[in-house]
Amino acid sequence: MPRKTKSPALTLGFFINGDAVKKLLTIASICITLSACSSSGSFKIPEIAPDVPRIQFENMFLRGVFNWWEADPSYKFKRSNSGWTVDVELIADGQPYDFRLSDAKWTPSQSCGGKYKGQPVMLGSTVYLVCEQGSENLQFTPSSTGTYRFTVTAASAGEVALVVSKI
Repeated sequence: MPRKTKSPALTLGFFINGDAVKKLLTIASICITLSACSSSGSFKIPEIAPDVPRIQFENMFLRGVFNWWEADPSYKFKRSNSGWTVDVELIADGQPYDFRLSDAKWTPSQSCGGKYKGQPVMLGSTVYLVCEQGSENLQFTPSSTGTYRFTVTAASAGEVALVVSKI
């Protein structure tokens, strides 16, 4: 007697059952896609920037060898149309004046200076100061005796732009 075998169409019909298989394939492709995204490294959790204290120019003084590093009221910055300014009489003797900006208490986040020790400040050029504990003294050498205006403005986070001009 001939042997009866199941029809291939019937066997495949059991496995290929229209909508159920389509749903399973859709779910499988979504799972593969999601796992590929999470393991590809392309998704990054945004980093939170550290809080940078606002520079309080209204409390800042120009402090240096010309005023014995004191928070002298005559060296306090005043608001002007171009930023915050202070005028200083300097003698041109060929020697640089060391200075920096700070509040009355030398608060680290409110003490601004150079990125390296003895960073020079040139007449009419913008220098960017850092306001942090590791900042260094700046140096300005006047070309002639007279009054010089130190003007500061906020630049980027934690930095201050400084321009010295002769008036």
